[in-house]
This record gives sequence, structure tokens and C-alpha cells, in this order.
Amino acid sequence: MKWKIEEKIENEIGSRIEELGFEIEYVEYVKEGDRNILRIVLDKLDGSVTIDDCELVSRDVEDRIDKLLDSEYVLEVSSPGVERQLKNIKLYKKYINHEIYIKLFKKDEDGKEFTGILTDVDEDREYITLKLENKNKIIDLKNVTTAHTVYDFDAVLKQNSDNVNLNKLNKFNKK
Repeated sequence: MKWKIEEKIENEIGSRIEELGFEIEYVEYVKEGDRNILRIVLDKLDGSVTIDDCELVSRDVEDRIDKLLDSEYVLEVSSPGVERQLKNIKLYKKYINHEIYIKLFKKDEDGKEFTGILTDVDEDREYITLKLENKNKIIDLKNVTTAHTVYDFDAVLKQNSDNVNLNKLNKFNKK
């Protein structure tokens, strides 16, 4: 079996990341300009990922990664942010019952961009079901160009209008 480099890296460092109290949202190895970029996006179940957390993980795993990559690269370790990119089936499953945004490569009978509640993930066929206002839409993930969770900033600001601290926004925003 030939594995993609991202899978090799995730397999090599995944258990160590968990020991440190994090989980890997996704690993991405891309060429940007003349640089190879290795992105490791982390989440933490008991709070938000801080800059110090990213530094800790970066220093801890860089030697293991160096053994897997032959070429020079820039290592970026980061938090997923408030609106989480959905880059793999694992993440779609994690965010079932959350509001998500989907953009397709090509327009279909219903359009090209959708926002709705993710209600189901068919891992075998790589399809998702999105509850829109008036219907359920089944989407083949190979047709998706980008997807991310949707954070309702207005709702959070209304809930906390007297004492808004943007650093303490709710981690997940369910509809």
C-alpha cells in the first residue's frame, strides 16, 4: 500500500500528539511558491489551542518529521480557528449536527454554494447529507472544493452583549 506523505506523518506523530493532550485535525503538505509547507492543525478537547501549545508540539515532533521528509520544508503548527476547515472524512464525522458551508467545483441543479446542518456522513461512498432550509441534499465529497464549519458571531455577541470577550468565544457553535 502506497501512503501519502500526510498519512505517514500523521501515523508517525499521532500518538505523541495525543500524549501531549491534542488531536490532529489534519496534516497538509503543499508547495507554495518555491517552498514546501507542512501544516499540522491541532485541536484540544479541553479548551482552545494556544501559541504556546503550537510551539510545544512543533518542537516535540520536528525531529520525527525530519526523518520522513527528504526535502526542505517549513513546519506550521496551528489551531483550526473558529471556523474549522473540513479536509477529511474524520472531520465531517466530528462536526455532524453543526452548521457548515460547502462550495462545489461546479454548479449543480441547486447551485454551487450551500450552508446547512451536516446531518450524515457516508464514509464508504464519501457522501454527506446537508439539511438545507427546504430539503436534505446529498453531496459527493469529490465535488467539494472547500468546506468549513460556520460560526454564528452575531448569536454569541447577542448572548454576551454586556460583557463580550472575543478570546473566550464558545468553541463550537451548534444550531
